[in-house]
Amino acid sequence: MKLQVLLFIMAVPLNLIWEVAQVSAYDFPESNLMKDLIGCFLPSLGDGLMTLMIYWTGWLAFREAKWILKPGFKGYLLMLGTGVILALVVEWNALYRTGAWTYSELMLLVPIVGVVLLPILQMIVLPPTVALLVQRIWINRKQTV
Repeated sequence: MKLQVLLFIMAVPLNLIWEVAQVSAYDFPESNLMKDLIGCFLPSLGDGLMTLMIYWTGWLAFREAKWILKPGFKGYLLMLGTGVILALVVEWNALYRTGAWTYSELMLLVPIVGVVLLPILQMIVLPPTVALLVQRIWINRKQTV
């Protein structure tokens, strides 16, 4: 359980930074840093949950709760694949089912799937980054005890 909490705690702020950095690529009305931070906080919690979903997928696939501490090639591949699928599902749903958001002309649309590149890149880059940070923290925690 501690590992899952650490994953979530590390994922949320990194995703918040990413979300705020890409907010101009969405078609939102007026924007300022405070509104962006507040508006991006909830999606960052969702991104933290998506990171946990990637972790749980690995737990099921590898039958090992601490797989993320030494994911190896297969673990990183699982993170990338699961992250891309989750990003596609969330973006497609928000665009075409719920209309939760729209893109500005700054977004690069991926033609075949009809969603944009930045959220897909987010789920390619950040979960492995979170895993690396958690590995470092977990190892340092064990060494100092």
